[in-house]
Amino acid sequence: MKSEKPRKESPAAKITRKYQPPTKEELAEFREIFNLVDRDGGGTISIDEFKTLLDTLGVSTDPQEMDNIIMEIDSDNSGEIEFNEFAAIMSRRVNPSYSSAQIKNAFKVFETSETPPGFVKIETLFEALTTYGETKLSAKEARDLLSQLDQDRTGIVKYQEFVDMMMN
Repeated sequence: MKSEKPRKESPAAKITRKYQPPTKEELAEFREIFNLVDRDGGGTISIDEFKTLLDTLGVSTDPQEMDNIIMEIDSDNSGEIEFNEFAAIMSRRVNPSYSSAQIKNAFKVFETSETPPGFVKIETLFEALTTYGETKLSAKEARDLLSQLDQDRTGIVKYQEFVDMMMN
């Protein structure tokens, strides 16, 4: 009897499993993320903007996998991702275990032209820690945490150090 080789789960399947309706708080977070990704402010995420997001998050896909992901997300076949399509896909639960490298790639979204590459502003981290995620920090908790990262009071932090501290 020939044994079947286990199939590797595609990125599309990882993104689309375990749907649960989003809470109001999650919808607000999705809107903020959507607005960050919608770099041209057009109210939709272009395919290129979406590909950039996946690259930033360290999700590597081949062209066929990318086409499959886009076909699933872009339910109206407009060639762009509207907020309702984005929220629907974001509402699906994925594995919450991320590697240090994946988290560092996600931080690239917060880089600006005002900071050197690999650095983010403390105020940007403060906003993220108190605004995004299921477990938001209080302002005091965020200040306490960030004061450990910015001991020289430059107002910027190398996010690699931040992620290393959070992961350990």
